[in-house]
Amino acid sequence: MKNTTLLIVLLISSLSFGQTSPEKKAFKNPKYSENSEIVISYRDSIKQKQKSKPVAYYINDDFTDDQYLLNSISPKKIESFNIEKGNFTINNKQYYGKVLIKMNSNYKHSQISLKALSKKFLNLDDSPVLYQINDNIINTNYNTYLIDEDYILKILVSKVKTSNNIEINHIKLITKTKENIAEANTIKIRGNEIISPRD
Repeated sequence: MKNTTLLIVLLISSLSFGQTSPEKKAFKNPKYSENSEIVISYRDSIKQKQKSKPVAYYINDDFTDDQYLLNSISPKKIESFNIEKGNFTINNKQYYGKVLIKMNSNYKHSQISLKALSKKFLNLDDSPVLYQINDNIINTNYNTYLIDEDYILKILVSKVKTSNNIEINHIKLITKTKENIAEANTIKIRGNEIISPRD
């Protein structure tokens, strides 16, 4: 199940966007090196979400239209998944495919919204909040964006000032991927100071 989440994302993309038009060039994965030129990429997740067609998700037969939930579920907890194409309507909303996900028998339902997560664990002031999960900035409603609470390894909170000198609360969630756990257990050296894994 190591690549389960990646496979789901790729299959969902085929549901949302269909086949690539023949006049478009095939995507080539760039090869980076010490001599590479600077690569600039503008990412607008809001526009990408508006362009994509909504897909319905069923996790153990429970319906959700939150595609971002897949980013916070451990692939080890997924037993199987299936993709169903076709248009259908739920609660007067049109969907363009189904993703049926079956979790392992020991899976515990522990989804929580980002807003509820902050209220449960953090003590924040009234400054604006920016959420990040691993390397991804979250551009959606924090009240409805769900994450698997059991899959969270760390919550890092910091104050950041914008170019307009406005303070925001930057909340970064680190999930329990194999790479993140290994990095969290690594002892780092900062100058003459040894940083323990818990820092």
